[in-house]
Amino acid sequence: ILVLQLGSSSSVPFTSIFSQLFMTVVVPLIIGQIVRRYIKDWLERKKPPFGAISSSVLLMIIYTTFCDTFSNPNIDLDKFSLILVLFIIFSIQLSFMLLTFIFSTRNNSGFTPADTVAIIFCSTHKSLTLGIPMLKIVFAGHDHLSLISVPLLIYHPVQILLGSVLVPTIKSWMVSRQK
Repeated sequence: ILVLQLGSSSSVPFTSIFSQLFMTVVVPLIIGQIVRRYIKDWLERKKPPFGAISSSVLLMIIYTTFCDTFSNPNIDLDKFSLILVLFIIFSIQLSFMLLTFIFSTRNNSGFTPADTVAIIFCSTHKSLTLGIPMLKIVFAGHDHLSLISVPLLIYHPVQILLGSVLVPTIKSWMVSRQK
């Protein structure tokens, strides 16, 4: 839809996209699982700070994407459009969370309150670490790549902010249902 709004079209080379995604996402995952099998004992003894490393890499990806996006002279995004995109993404995120809550709390769903909380947060949350590489592969060479990445750049912080705001309410709901 966004490409249609921008007034351009594109052909999608599926073979190239899938091979690049495979090399970017699947191969490192497989290599990591194989290597982990052989160095698991060493890792358990040394306990490297993988949480801090992971957070740092995520922060670096977000920072470089923001820099790439907003330093592009072709972005042509006014404040009203940015606020409108923010409002739409916030509404979509909240709607998805509400829908997952409604469907997972139905009488015949079979989910516990803890399952419902996991469903609400896991099903609606997406990460920039996979989204940005996918955008860069699918829209490689596209003039409006920076503009196309703006919704994802907004979605990620909105999901974190909305999740942190809703945690106390959802926690109290879960505790009251478990009693």
